[in-house]
Amino acid sequence: MANFDNRLSGSSPIPQISPFHEIQIAENLTSNGGQITSDHRCTSRRVIQKVPELLLNEEKNRQDYIPKAVSIGPYHHGKPDLRLAESFKPKALEMVVSGCKEKEELYYQQIKKDIIRIRKSYEEHTTDMYSDSELARMMLLDACFIITHMETSIPPVGNSEQVSKLKENYSSMIHHLGRLTMSIVLRDMFLLENQIPFCILKLLINLRYNKDESQELLNRYLHISLFGELPQKRSSLPVNEEDALHLLEAFHWVIIFDPLPNPRTIDQSDARREAEKYYIHSFRSVADLKAKGIKLKASLGQSLKDVKFKSNLIYGELQLPTWFVSIYAKVFFLNMIAYELSPGSPSNAEVTSCVSFMKSLIETLEDVKELREKKILLNTLGSDEAVLNVYREINTYEADNPLIFQDVKGKIQAHCNSKAKTWMAELIHTYFRSPWTVIALLAASFLLCLTALQCYYGAVQTHYAMHPKRDN
Repeated sequence: MANFDNRLSGSSPIPQISPFHEIQIAENLTSNGGQITSDHRCTSRRVIQKVPELLLNEEKNRQDYIPKAVSIGPYHHGKPDLRLAESFKPKALEMVVSGCKEKEELYYQQIKKDIIRIRKSYEEHTTDMYSDSELARMMLLDACFIITHMETSIPPVGNSEQVSKLKENYSSMIHHLGRLTMSIVLRDMFLLENQIPFCILKLLINLRYNKDESQELLNRYLHISLFGELPQKRSSLPVNEEDALHLLEAFHWVIIFDPLPNPRTIDQSDARREAEKYYIHSFRSVADLKAKGIKLKASLGQSLKDVKFKSNLIYGELQLPTWFVSIYAKVFFLNMIAYELSPGSPSNAEVTSCVSFMKSLIETLEDVKELREKKILLNTLGSDEAVLNVYREINTYEADNPLIFQDVKGKIQAHCNSKAKTWMAELIHTYFRSPWTVIALLAASFLLCLTALQCYYGAVQTHYAMHPKRDN
């Protein structure tokens, strides 16, 4: 994921804090009898899942589902090794409410009014040990910690007072947590079991900012967390009828934002034919594709599903989205896969399918090198071997959706099956891969020509020797 070491030196816009907006919302709440409008309340019937036990059985990946710096929500709350970040949460609350006790009480009471729905947002009995007041306080502190992390993860812009305040908040977090813990916080935001209801987070953000500013804060945080300072290809989250269940689901929306039509469904009677056509393929790695004359190119989109294939007269072109491979890539993908494979998940295994597709392309260091040179994999790990190991250690359990890339895979297979399109590419791949093979081929061709000429002149001389010319 993105590196934030230089986040305070940038010049990208950040939503600006609006105290007047907070007062206006407070007045509206009072005039409405203290009720939150329907678009701010938790309405989801789904629950924030724990990681399925089957995934936890893999000992080598078990730690990738557990927070190392901060607990968010009840599943890992109170763990002794997370006390440092826990001790900072009251300070984060103070930052969000600007030290105003009235605002703090307002935020707390609005959360507490939704406490029944909050309990129902988690697996049964996992919140029983907390009273309503304790659970509401936990939600308030955790939401404020996330908001503070959001605000300090985006380069601040505004008047000098606002910029100074945000820099001060960032310095305060660094001083309290230390740079090591700060660098791990984003990792913990990606964990399936480390979430609070997104509606609670949105509630506090909407109390702190106006509507446009709150959406801008969320969009920029989600985008920068995933793509760093790469130019943003779209301005907002996909529009859905209801909010995401949690922050991880919002990240999911961003990376699978669909530039293509949804995968079509197939009739049961056509299942076997479709499986043979789209599920079984002879091509495997990047090297295999290159041997068939298929070139790689970074696509313009940032959705993991933005994969396209174009077959030309001789060569083909496979476009793949650009993706950072950082120290948190494995954690991110493992938790996304856990989210998609959990009971009740609304996803179609998009991330699982994307990772599975990439795993099929990456078999050797040469495959990684090719993807890196084409700017498809942006490697922040330092070596191609580290990238190769990341993809090898991610298990998709063959749970990918074969319909996600059925058209792309079908077109690639059709190109590979075409002898007319691939024979020249295979010739070039076999004999022109390096200067030495070219030199060897030219030398062999030269010798062959010399041999042919020698044979020709030898035959001519023999002919004239056996049949000398006679003068008339």
